[in-house]
Amino acid sequence: MNRFPALALALAFLASTAPASPPNILVIVADDLGYADIGVHGGRAVPTPHIDALAAAGTRFTNGYVSAPYCSPSRAGFLTGRYQTRFGHEFNPHVGEETTLGLPLDQRTIADHLRGAGYATALVGKWHQGFSPAHHPQSRGFDDYFGFLVGGHNYLLHRDATPKFGSGHSHDLIYRSREVQKLDGFATSLFTDEALGFFDRNPKRPWFLYLAFNAVHTPLEIDPAVVDRIPAGVTDPARRGYLALLLGLDDAVGRVTAHLKKTGRAQDTLIFFFSDNGGSGRSPFFAYNTGVNTPLRGDKGQTLEGGIRVPFFAVWPGHIPAGRTIDAPVITLDLLPTALAAAGSPVPGGLDGVNLLPQLTGGSTAAPHDALFWRFGAQRAVRRGQWKLVEWRDFDAKRNSGWQLFDLAADVGEKNDLAASRPELVRDLAARWEKWNAANIAPRWHGSPNEDPPAR
Repeated sequence: MNRFPALALALAFLASTAPASPPNILVIVADDLGYADIGVHGGRAVPTPHIDALAAAGTRFTNGYVSAPYCSPSRAGFLTGRYQTRFGHEFNPHVGEETTLGLPLDQRTIADHLRGAGYATALVGKWHQGFSPAHHPQSRGFDDYFGFLVGGHNYLLHRDATPKFGSGHSHDLIYRSREVQKLDGFATSLFTDEALGFFDRNPKRPWFLYLAFNAVHTPLEIDPAVVDRIPAGVTDPARRGYLALLLGLDDAVGRVTAHLKKTGRAQDTLIFFFSDNGGSGRSPFFAYNTGVNTPLRGDKGQTLEGGIRVPFFAVWPGHIPAGRTIDAPVITLDLLPTALAAAGSPVPGGLDGVNLLPQLTGGSTAAPHDALFWRFGAQRAVRRGQWKLVEWRDFDAKRNSGWQLFDLAADVGEKNDLAASRPELVRDLAARWEKWNAANIAPRWHGSPNEDPPAR
């Protein structure tokens, strides 16, 4: 007779989900992707069959969040598994002393951890975590690097162009390791080529690739290879450029997944896909790209759902069920501990993210988090269960909203503020936010007035 049935069940679960060998880990990040612009979320402007197929091949998080509504701090959270406000990385690192701008040097990245576990590590695409030598990707755990260092970059590359650097945007300034490359081509395709080459260079050793496309971020340049597929009825130049970038992004995802299948690596690869924040469909302050976030309210740069809820799914054949959704709120901070657990590597303490493998493999139906939190300058939010308390920035009126309360189960569009009718819930959630915020620090640098307006 088994005297410890619960222990036996737990051991059986671990045995059934533990990989025979560490999986490859691929994190694909889109830039400023509109929530409603992909087919799996109802998008019909252009087909996105490869992104949709990736979502169908695994588990999709219907309440998947990033930790900031803006590029660099969102990525800092994912890379460390910690709320970036814990270490002052609250805004894009564009203005200040070069040696201090970027992901603080005392923070360990997912690449640091996985390289320590024996993985080959690489970043292809956008970095945006600082541009000094000490902040370079190869100083932060990545063996290989091919991409650009700052927040934005042109797509149409010309070998004879003069490289230009700006702390927010660079031009024809693609690096391999620490050397500038002279290139012809379109950035999305070149980044995909580099990803496939990295796979092929590591046929036996487990690898980790952070594939950080700049699509669909501005500039809204059109690849000649997709121009004939832009719907003829779309005449707005910005929307045409955005849809062209989306077509190219979907093609790239298709090339990556097809290559993994062709080389027999798909079964051995854990894939995460997400956007670094919501689409920038309205605000002229945050790289306007016509992205559509319907039915969510808000855009990139706001703590409304449209700024922080993103397309987010995980795929691992044979381990993560296909065609499944998880409705419990999760956040990209969870990727680091989940990846380390899948790799069989110890998960360090002090993280805000949690290991999602129990939920992903079907062994647990418990909500991974009691609550999730956000701080972006004077904007703030907390989500607990169906309830969200949020103070957001109205860019048109140039003011903050004050605390507003929404029942996301009934009102995902955040239209009906219930703060006045539920004051006790407002007090409770506000107190939880204040307690969480007490463990944060002041920003190490500041952003524009729209990112970081005067104190309330």
